[in-house]
Amino acid sequence: MSGSEAFAGGSGREWKSLYLIGGAAALAAMAANILDVVLGFGGEVVAYGAKSALDWFAVFGKNAFAGLYALGLLNIVYQICMIPVFAALAAAHARKKPVLTGLSMIAFFVGVAVYLANSAAVPMSVLSGKYASAGTEFERALIAAAGESVLARGEDFTPGAFLPLILQGIAALGISFVILKGGVFKKPAGAIGIIAFSLLAVFTFLATFVPSVYTIAFYGFGMLGGLFVLAWFVLIARGLFRLGKTA
Repeated sequence: MSGSEAFAGGSGREWKSLYLIGGAAALAAMAANILDVVLGFGGEVVAYGAKSALDWFAVFGKNAFAGLYALGLLNIVYQICMIPVFAALAAAHARKKPVLTGLSMIAFFVGVAVYLANSAAVPMSVLSGKYASAGTEFERALIAAAGESVLARGEDFTPGAFLPLILQGIAALGISFVILKGGVFKKPAGAIGIIAFSLLAVFTFLATFVPSVYTIAFYGFGMLGGLFVLAWFVLIARGLFRLGKTA
C-alpha cells in the first residue's frame, strides 16, 4: 500500500472529525485575513525592509501589538489555521490525485516550518524589551545587531522571507488544481483558488523584489487576490463540512 493510500484509507468515521476541523479552520483562517485588513485599514503603509532594528524597537516601545502586527503576527495565526485545512484537503484528495496532493503538502509544510522558524515578530518583541533594559551602549549595539539578523531572515516581503511565502503559494496553487480536477469539491472552488493564489504570488514577488511599486502591487494584485481568497475559504469550508457530515 502506498503512503497516499494509507493516508486516505481510513473509514468515513475516522476522517469525519478531520473534515469538520478543517472546515472550521478554513473559517478561522478567513477571519484572520479579514482582521488583518481591518487592522491595517487607514493605517501606515509598512515599507518592508526599510526600517532598521532600532526603528522597530521604537515601534515596539510605543505599542507592542503594533510591532507584532506589522511583523506578521496574523500571518502566523493564518498559517497555523491552514495546517488542518491542508490536512483535510489532502485526506479528501489523496486517492484522486496522489502525486500533486503529496507535493502540495510537502511544499506547504516546508514553507510553514521555515516561516514560523524565521518569523521576526516574536523575536523582535523580545529583543525590543532587552534593548530597553540594556545598561550599556555595548549591550545595546549587540542587541541591535541581533535585531538586524532577525529582520534579514524573517521580515515579511523581504528576500529572506520570500522562499517560505512562495512555497506556500505554490502549495495553495497545487491543491487548487487538485480540487479543480479531483471531483470531490465543485469546480469553482478550484478555479477561484487558482486565480486567488496566482494573484497573491505576483503580489508577493513584486512586494519583495520591486518595493517601489508596493502600493500599486497591493491594490492591483494583493487586494484582488485577497477577495478571491475569502471566496475560496467559504467554498472550502462548505465542502469540508459537507464531507464531514456525509463521511
